[in-house]
Amino acid sequence: MSTSNLPTLDCHAHIAPDVTAPQIRALNGAIIFAMTRTPAEANYAANREDPTILWSYGVHPGVPGAIAALTEDGIRSALKRHLVIGEIGLDRKSVLEPQTAALDLILRVCADQPVLLSLHSTGRTSHLLDALHKRPHAGAILHWFNGTRDDIERAAAMGCYFSVNAAMSDERLAWIPRDRLLPETDFPSSRRTTQARRPGDTTFLEQRLSTLTDQPETAVREMWYRNLAELADRAGILPRLPAQLQRLISRL
Repeated sequence: MSTSNLPTLDCHAHIAPDVTAPQIRALNGAIIFAMTRTPAEANYAANREDPTILWSYGVHPGVPGAIAALTEDGIRSALKRHLVIGEIGLDRKSVLEPQTAALDLILRVCADQPVLLSLHSTGRTSHLLDALHKRPHAGAILHWFNGTRDDIERAAAMGCYFSVNAAMSDERLAWIPRDRLLPETDFPSSRRTTQARRPGDTTFLEQRLSTLTDQPETAVREMWYRNLAELADRAGILPRLPAQLQRLISRL
């Protein structure tokens, strides 16, 4: 298909699970991975049927109540209802030990399961990579990863993908292998620096990557989808993707 017809892709954004149909239409058909922060929020969102939004199961490391609510049975149930587990990970603002135990439980239960993982690592990049080294997963996506160049090389060698946004530096974006790049807005966070006006608004990011990679913006968008297709194949989730997203990937 013509890449000019591809909708924008946003692999990490936050949308209220009670979003209305008119509000979704205002997103102009963008394909969005909608992160939740707590199991309760994820369970509410799981009842929705939105063709362009993939609702995740989240246990945000910066929300102690989310970690306290985590159970193995809850994760196993989520694996049947969600194909994205996120936002999960580690955060410098909370006590490390409970976060590490929660992440280890999630990674253990998700091992070899056909899901994607959207992983937060603010201030804990090396700890997060240690956790993934212990329990690797084929669907790991490092969200807004601000690790060192060595960290990025280590993560890439482990098979990780990276969802990036326009708040990240040119230097760090250039360190990440092109075939591991995915777009995100992390909406509504840091709207001034991401220049994302809504979930799915990756226009400025595509302009940045077009300049950095010396290719047209349409080619950048095609790259996003091509990388997602490769990741989905690796993680074994292609048959689980929404029908519209399957059609977009199959026609590239």
